[in-house]
Amino acid sequence: MNKYLHLLLGLLLSFTVSSAFADTLAPPIPSAGIAFSLIKTGHTHAQAGMVYSGGSFFQKLEINHVAVLVQHPRGSFLFDSGLGKEVAAQYQQDMPWWAKPSFYYEPPVNPARTQLDQAGITVPRIILSHSHWDHASGLVDFPEAEVWITAEERNWDRQHPGFPGSFPSQVGPPSIQWHTYALEDKPYFGFPRSLDLFGDGSAVLLPLPGHTPGAVGLLLTLASGKQYLFCGDTVWSAQALKDSSPKSFLASFIADDDRAATQRAIELLHKLMLQHPGLVVMPAHDAALQDTLGYFPQWVR
Repeated sequence: MNKYLHLLLGLLLSFTVSSAFADTLAPPIPSAGIAFSLIKTGHTHAQAGMVYSGGSFFQKLEINHVAVLVQHPRGSFLFDSGLGKEVAAQYQQDMPWWAKPSFYYEPPVNPARTQLDQAGITVPRIILSHSHWDHASGLVDFPEAEVWITAEERNWDRQHPGFPGSFPSQVGPPSIQWHTYALEDKPYFGFPRSLDLFGDGSAVLLPLPGHTPGAVGLLLTLASGKQYLFCGDTVWSAQALKDSSPKSFLASFIADDDRAATQRAIELLHKLMLQHPGLVVMPAHDAALQDTLGYFPQWVR
């Protein structure tokens, strides 16, 4: 009798563990109303050899600065703010002379705020992938918006003012309505933590520490089932993900806060792309990949 009881208990335990694991990896419920649009605020050019290890120094790549506008039935938000109206003054004030030859933007700038105002669109929330200058420049253009940032990233801002950390001119103004948050201890999509923004799996924040300590990615699942993972500056080019390649040594040495952690994040993204062939991992600056989707006011649904 004990033998059969132990067998039954074992089967029940196995079922429970399997169910819990299945819940961790459960596919999201796509929202019929979710869509996103890439707002191109500016661009520059860089040699492929600087953008990723193994790239050619004879090939020039276009580098975009974008904000991602996300619409959902329960609210809209921006993922990053791109280059803002005050970028020229911010850059002049906080970018050191020695970094300007490698980290720059090319005029003209078309701020997200300007484009959204022309379209009559308001956003109550901005979520930062991380707080570097080309992602946080436009924050001061949205004094009415709540700016979401991980507690780790906000603490890092305070401890690392100035390049290659955050620009005081961008994250220091008192008009910014900061909202610090923490990811939940809920494994999702191969990540140890996550934060489901709307409770339906259509927009989920995921940890991508390395480039900065509190960097996050955004996984969007559209009604079609198509998935896009916006990975910030973990890599600067989708080409790097094909071979799990980091940035060039010099670029990574300057820009990545923790090079080993950044490489682990790259390898995780590479693994996810192999496991999910339909997944599009979108670096924040890859103009070639972004060109295939088009730009605001064009929408991806």
